[in-house]
Amino acid sequence: MRGKRAIIPALLFWFSTLLPVDAGLARYRELVVADPPGVRPSLGIRVTYLGTSGYRFETGKHTLLVDPYFSRVGLGAFLFRWPIAPNIAEIENAADFFANAELILDTHGHVDHLFDVPAIMQMTGARLLASRTSVELATAAGASPARCRAVAPADVRQIGPWKIRVLPATHDRVFPIGIPFPGPRQGTGPPSRASDWVCGEPLAFLIEAAGKRIYLDSGGSPTQLPPNDLGPVDLAILGVALPDARARYAETVRRLRPRFVLPSHQDDFFRPLERGFAFGHDRFSTHPARRRARRTSRPSHPARLFSALDAAVKCPCRTVEFFSASNRLRNCKITKWLRSLKLFASPIDTFASPRSRITHTP
Repeated sequence: MRGKRAIIPALLFWFSTLLPVDAGLARYRELVVADPPGVRPSLGIRVTYLGTSGYRFETGKHTLLVDPYFSRVGLGAFLFRWPIAPNIAEIENAADFFANAELILDTHGHVDHLFDVPAIMQMTGARLLASRTSVELATAAGASPARCRAVAPADVRQIGPWKIRVLPATHDRVFPIGIPFPGPRQGTGPPSRASDWVCGEPLAFLIEAAGKRIYLDSGGSPTQLPPNDLGPVDLAILGVALPDARARYAETVRRLRPRFVLPSHQDDFFRPLERGFAFGHDRFSTHPARRRARRTSRPSHPARLFSALDAAVKCPCRTVEFFSASNRLRNCKITKWLRSLKLFASPIDTFASPRSRITHTP
């Protein structure tokens, strides 16, 4: 009992690092740069941000999801171990974004990554590639075992147009408890509380399709970096929620040598989707290059940069930089860049960030 009580202050600290400092919020639908209804990309890959660490990738008639999460379990359920269940109404409201999903990748077993996957699999018939622990959790929560495949680092799977290379990863540590809900899983029954959705074995992925290469992780620590020979990639989607992930960011970018970088997992995942996305400030950066960037690259509304760039601003790649200003994505330079970028389909439908623009770092 004492151990359970001791974990609550640590979790409060963890969640305080994830919550936004300045909410400058817009409605969820206002973040869309919309394609005409029913239009699918004929060339390249379309990337759609779904919130938290979730993404949709489309090429031709094929759709892949990573870490889709729409239920948005409240903070109290994490802290006080209240029973939780997927918010089917919220998942159904988002059905347009995953109706044609054929494959789901999961980076680890925490609620904000895996919780909605069994329900989405039941709605779509999609298959799941995930770690052994995540597969156990998903099947215990109702996913069909026949459509779940456990994978491990070094595995390669070809499913439709998607070539998936599985890579080792770690989860960010939280002072003073280390990795939240690390596992192993306790019992065999359905997971009923946030603490039942244990991390398990974190994974990263290299996704290849339509001649493009996309690296994705949900964060990690400096002890685990991508292989030196993995790059170059067209797009690197890197989790930046906690200090561990930000500490590894620069070296990760150097190794991947991406054309574009998209910092991820910065959305307040306790906030219901109908209230819109909320992104916080990076409160930990003091790098001189970042201070210069604040002076020379400000959006129309003064705001501090949000991203984990620091030393990574020296890397020879285009970088997505996040702002908490009130300008919308359709008014930002990112829209022009993405529409002209061969990696993506044009016109583009993206939730890449409601507060963003792309700058070139020579």
